[in-house]
Amino acid sequence: MINCNSVKVKKQRAPACVATLAMLISLALPTSTSATDKNHHETDGMVVVEAEHFASQHKDSKRRWFIATKGASPSPYADPDLPHYENASGDAYIEILPDTRTNHFEALVRQENFSNVPGQVAILSYPVHFETTGLYFVWARAYSSGSEDNGVHFGLNGTWPESAQRLQLCDGKHQWTWSSAQRVNTNHCGEPNTVTLEISAPGVHNIMLSMREDGFELDKFILTTDKEFVPLGIEAQETLSTQPELPKKEQLLEINEYSRIFFAASDFAASTTNKVSLYPLAKYDALAINTANAKDQNTFAYAQVQIDRRDAGTRKLTLVALGQPDAISRFKVLLNNTEIARFTAEKTNQRMQELYFEVDKVALKKGDVITVAAMAVTDSQQAENESPSVGGLWRALVLSRTN
Repeated sequence: MINCNSVKVKKQRAPACVATLAMLISLALPTSTSATDKNHHETDGMVVVEAEHFASQHKDSKRRWFIATKGASPSPYADPDLPHYENASGDAYIEILPDTRTNHFEALVRQENFSNVPGQVAILSYPVHFETTGLYFVWARAYSSGSEDNGVHFGLNGTWPESAQRLQLCDGKHQWTWSSAQRVNTNHCGEPNTVTLEISAPGVHNIMLSMREDGFELDKFILTTDKEFVPLGIEAQETLSTQPELPKKEQLLEINEYSRIFFAASDFAASTTNKVSLYPLAKYDALAINTANAKDQNTFAYAQVQIDRRDAGTRKLTLVALGQPDAISRFKVLLNNTEIARFTAEKTNQRMQELYFEVDKVALKKGDVITVAAMAVTDSQQAENESPSVGGLWRALVLSRTN
């Protein structure tokens, strides 16, 4: 019925579980069906959660929640009923096993197959981001085939409020049934809308559940601020956080480690002795030479930056230049007016292609001045939408720790 594929993987497993090790490993990875990529979010006063998408499980040495999926191998643990995939949301649900107390004739062992005290056995966690505060009514879609498999506890942020304990399922046996009733001494089946949790502040809250009776099967649960709401059937889809595309790296693509980036256009200052015109090329976040003037070709233009005490130490320097299909540029790097490296940026297949030139193990101290000198060797064809023509382009000087 159910494979040995809980989210939490133990260092030692029963022999019957060895054959399912590959499945356990796959469930532990962030695949499309694992809990790790399900970020639940309250929407318009409602939270819908698939039970199998829990984030973690604890206190599971005596009983454990297992994910039951369609087509899985039979369970190696005590379980008196057959699988209940039919009409389960997403063809998956969870069940707490082994199930050793299915009726009143079998022994009740407290804190093992029965726990009237919440938070003692097999705790699951479901982080949810709430924006709407207030009282939430808890509904659980469960399957009960006996008299001793129909109770569970809900909790919040490591606490177990009295109002969320002992959710009970009496009606609707042998089918997936919704319940929001709390078992009390005067009414063992409880009244609808009596299981509640109070969300007092916006933010991420950990919805929890723990075993009351082993053999309990849970398909999904709902939290809603609407007291009149009554779920039917499989009900709504999970309320998951949307993840908009984050801005991807567009510059310094091959710089994977650094301690400081000095950007040419914003951090460097043109030398006061420059005879060649340098200007910032905003479109490419670079410094460039205006090659429209013949006098500005084949001559170095200098820009400088001063080292701060936080940049001191032995560093690797990486000059990030921009290549062009129709021009060659030359560069020098100087430390306190002493040349330490010289590079040539040959023609490239792509316009404004990043080129990386490294100088390893450069000893820097506070107050040192690093100078980058750029030269436009030949005329460049005018870039699209670019005026004037440009050459000797470079984007940044990167400091990183040496190996």
